[in-house]
Amino acid sequence: MKRVLLLLLALIVLVPAGLGINWQLHRPSHDRDWRADHSRLPEVSQQDGLYTLANIRNWDYAPDGTVAREEWITRDIDPDSLTQAWFLVEPFGDMAAIAHTMLAFSFADGSAYVASIEARREVGETYSAPKAAVLPIFEYMFVWTTERDMYGNSEFWAGDRLHLYPLTIPLDHQKAVLRAMLDETAEVQAEPRWYNTLFSNCTNVLARTVNKIEPDAVPFDKSWMLPGFSDDFLYEQRMIPTDRPLAQVEEEALISPLIRELYTIADPVAFSTALRERLNAPGD
Repeated sequence: MKRVLLLLLALIVLVPAGLGINWQLHRPSHDRDWRADHSRLPEVSQQDGLYTLANIRNWDYAPDGTVAREEWITRDIDPDSLTQAWFLVEPFGDMAAIAHTMLAFSFADGSAYVASIEARREVGETYSAPKAAVLPIFEYMFVWTTERDMYGNSEFWAGDRLHLYPLTIPLDHQKAVLRAMLDETAEVQAEPRWYNTLFSNCTNVLARTVNKIEPDAVPFDKSWMLPGFSDDFLYEQRMIPTDRPLAQVEEEALISPLIRELYTIADPVAFSTALRERLNAPGD
């Protein structure tokens, strides 16, 4: 029995140590054979508080999920023209805890862009949450897209439901979040980083980015590791509308039917404008 206990103790010590050494020995890189939708890293430049964002994805998707057109665009972004920031939850299947989260930003000129932290995958590579929790197999990247691209990707390519919640924090704070997201995108552009299912995923990278502005602005929560609970958490924190029961807020935030209805609008600004009109969005 004593030998068994010693063996278990050795495993408890050595396995985490070995995994930690493995992460240290491997270096993240931007130079790999990336699959097409992850092939271009967003590039950020700034002058006098105005940002230029290159490699914004603006793809078009057919109803069967195939890519009908690939386009990458460059746009100037003025955070002072932001009218509303949004939180997106994309549930995966029937497991309540599992989801992808993103932020969207809509502007006075009608344009809107989505920021998504994703495990950057190479050609032929498939996502594995368990492996990515213990092994350095993916870098992460900030994917910036037009709303029409990301929502079409969700609806037609992935076949997932998509919920869009307006953030209710003060507009000045929303603008600060946008600046922080752009600055963090530039940092990843300069230095690649490893993705980790538990510690560097779509949700906790967002939370840590916001907490750089104000420490503990987004308190630690189980949703940092289980993103499917993110909307529950934001509701408790009063960061999304709370004047109605959460179930009603969640139902009203479902935009998947609108995506199909409006997707024939090919221009991304016109698409976002039409979506805002249908949502009767605050701040617009």
